[in-house]
Amino acid sequence: MAWKLLQSREHLSNRWLTLRENDYELPGGKRLPSYWIVEKPSYVLVIGETRKGLVLVREWRPGSGKLHLSFPAGFIDDGETPEQAAVREFREETGFEASGARVLGAFDAQAAWLKATCHVVYVEAGDRPETTAVDAEIEMVMVMDWGEVLEKVRAGEVTEMHAVAGFYMARDLLDKS
Repeated sequence: MAWKLLQSREHLSNRWLTLRENDYELPGGKRLPSYWIVEKPSYVLVIGETRKGLVLVREWRPGSGKLHLSFPAGFIDDGETPEQAAVREFREETGFEASGARVLGAFDAQAAWLKATCHVVYVEAGDRPETTAVDAEIEMVMVMDWGEVLEKVRAGEVTEMHAVAGFYMARDLLDKS
């Protein structure tokens, strides 16, 4: 059953996010005032594979205040498809050129309070970077085989929700178990 939106107030909007305060009426008539929603642009998580393994990045995440081991990711620019964004983001964050981009699936990152769709895109990459990564957020680029990444996920060394979900989605759909 859908909640009925009674009023929506925009408190902040920029290229990174929109913050809304919404008032709802729940099924049965109960009112829920001041429910906060964060809207962010759709983004890609790139599962890039070389002949030697998967390409991961280690980067600082201000929200958690720590370094994270993850897959390259970034917003989809206006006019871009998820596949185009994946190729661009992969090159910017890792220096690897990508080809054969294909969307494996999409999910809502935190649907209760966050409006943002993550598109998981698989790409094939050469065995070494073609250029220097241009994204200053990235501390390190590394290549690991599927088994090593699985060990890192199970050990709690890969903790970003989209990275864990995207890895398992790719592992299942690409039959890498």
